[in-house]
Amino acid sequence: MSIDEQKLGQALLDSKLLDKKTLVGFISSAKSKNISLEDVLFERELIPDAKLGATIAGLYGVPFVKLSDKSISEPLLRIVPYALASSQYVIPFERTSHELSVALNDPHNYELSNFLEKKTGLAVKPFYANKRDIKAALKAYNRNVNEQFTKLLKSALKDPTKIESLKDAAKILDAIILFAYQNNASDIHIEPHKDFLAIRYRVDGILQIIAELPSVILELLVTRIKVLANLRTDEHRSSQDGRFKIDLQNNEITMRVSIVPTYDGEKTVLRLLSSSNQALDLESLGYSPRDLQIIRDNIEKTHGMILITGPTGSGKTTTLYSVLKVLNSPEINISTIEDPIEYRLEGVNQIQVNNVTNLTFASGLRTLLRQDPDVIMVGEIRDEETAGIAINAALTGHLVLATLHTNDVAATLPRLVDMGIEPFLVSATVNMVSAQRLLRTICKKCKTSYVVTKEKIATLEAKLRMKEDLRAVFRKATAGAESFTLYTGVGCAACGGSGFKGRTSINEVMEVSDGIRKLILENASPSVIEEQAKKEGMTFMFEDGMRKILAGETTIEEILRVMRS
Repeated sequence: MSIDEQKLGQALLDSKLLDKKTLVGFISSAKSKNISLEDVLFERELIPDAKLGATIAGLYGVPFVKLSDKSISEPLLRIVPYALASSQYVIPFERTSHELSVALNDPHNYELSNFLEKKTGLAVKPFYANKRDIKAALKAYNRNVNEQFTKLLKSALKDPTKIESLKDAAKILDAIILFAYQNNASDIHIEPHKDFLAIRYRVDGILQIIAELPSVILELLVTRIKVLANLRTDEHRSSQDGRFKIDLQNNEITMRVSIVPTYDGEKTVLRLLSSSNQALDLESLGYSPRDLQIIRDNIEKTHGMILITGPTGSGKTTTLYSVLKVLNSPEINISTIEDPIEYRLEGVNQIQVNNVTNLTFASGLRTLLRQDPDVIMVGEIRDEETAGIAINAALTGHLVLATLHTNDVAATLPRLVDMGIEPFLVSATVNMVSAQRLLRTICKKCKTSYVVTKEKIATLEAKLRMKEDLRAVFRKATAGAESFTLYTGVGCAACGGSGFKGRTSINEVMEVSDGIRKLILENASPSVIEEQAKKEGMTFMFEDGMRKILAGETTIEEILRVMRS
């Protein structure tokens, strides 16, 4: 529970660390940002951390600790798994034969203290530390990963700090890519800073620092990537995009390359695209039985449009490929226009967008219509021209699959109208819309349960700062229950201490019924369309998320992270 803001404000006034006018301004800023007064005070840095920390610690009745002054050993870190440390803002920093000193952002989290006492058999001595210090201390959990990566580098080079040729850079790059592949990373970020080069991987949607290398190796490393991707090695002031292929453990991986100049040098992002499509299975994507049946019913139609929506990185293209895998047969001519081609599907005619040769989504789609297709997949509808051609294809006897960037299904149909498509055309062609987000699933190796009683529900809602829409879903799901069981991952070697392993999706699937078609013709707002879909039984993403929480697939915190982003 956060410190009482009124008491904190009074303590700051009494100690003359702030005047009344400045305090009122900070309180207003905290409300507008929907964060605590404590967080705003540390963010603004008007009061020295030590004085502010000591004031807050005094209100909690515990000592203050500055973690940057402490050297935290690996055995201490193993006491509290990373998932628990990062979610509860807790770091053990000292230990004696009978006592464990623990830094907490909420020293009154007695449940956590009791848990640690039972686990260790030691008396827990709580200290107050601010969130920023705890977040910085959490980097210590990456030491094991850093050691593994360093070991891999040393096996490639005797001294990784002395790279003198492209051959040396090639070995470093091979090690970076291999380690990313072994850790199931989807992206590699090579980021230049003033004094070092940061290597970060995105694993299950979350970026994490893997290593910090000497900045002197940047130029040779980027040059090696440019050579592989057939990019200009003498161009350093404009962005470049390319790709290259690499074989890793009998699996061909395509590396999509993006290079952009920054203040400290060229930043490179590599996306790993596996040629393997074994995971392209509709049943494994997280749809409920009802939503899965709606999808199957609509992909069996011979014409019309199916739209998959969501933000970048929400798995839209993977969903479309899974649909194509179901439809793919010798009797059907399937063609796609994509940017980029992320999976290779045998038997499907896949076209890569190439703006240099004027092969755009619109021009490629026009060409495909002259190729006698039965099913067309459009990687993304980005403009009015592409939307118009796709709508026309759906009207003239083709099944069109496409992605669109909207936040939910209700906003998708008005979005097409905003792009210049007549409402009667949208109403006549769109058969189904599905919106989705990707979230992490709890690691099966370290999954554990805990019971939430009726009395704790309100506390849990406040602690997680639930928005009203999720709060309503949460209450509906738990109505009438005296207690219910939730699950979390405590962190283990299998999940790298995160408590999560793999991802699934939360979805809302709307079949365009006669009632919704009528609303489209009337230029109804997204909220009106959403209300009609609700009456017809559509499950919203929040509700689908709650179903997965209660089923033990993910956590409330993960749903909130995804839906707030």
